[in-house]
Amino acid sequence: MIVSVFLLAGGIYDAIQARLGSLVTLLPSPQYPQFYYTGMSDQTLNESVYFIVFLVMGISGGYVSFGSSRRAYRPREARMLLIVGAALLIIATVGCEAMLYWKGL
Repeated sequence: MIVSVFLLAGGIYDAIQARLGSLVTLLPSPQYPQFYYTGMSDQTLNESVYFIVFLVMGISGGYVSFGSSRRAYRPREARMLLIVGAALLIIATVGCEAMLYWKGL
């Protein structure tokens, strides 16, 4: 699971760019409040980290939602788990879409 998250988030791309010296590693600060990228197709380390967070949230939401079906005989617990899982999935989807919108794609 960890390897697939690393690959989907662009970990290999970041590793290659870091070796070439073209990876921009500016963390958000008052001087740089948004992502800094040299081109529309480039990916910064910040974007990779944020995407990893959203990807883990989405996977966790799916797992929690799936776990709610195992507790069908306890409806209150199943409903709470389903709501939490759905919320995580929605937050992850909106977060990924917002990242693409801010980048301009």
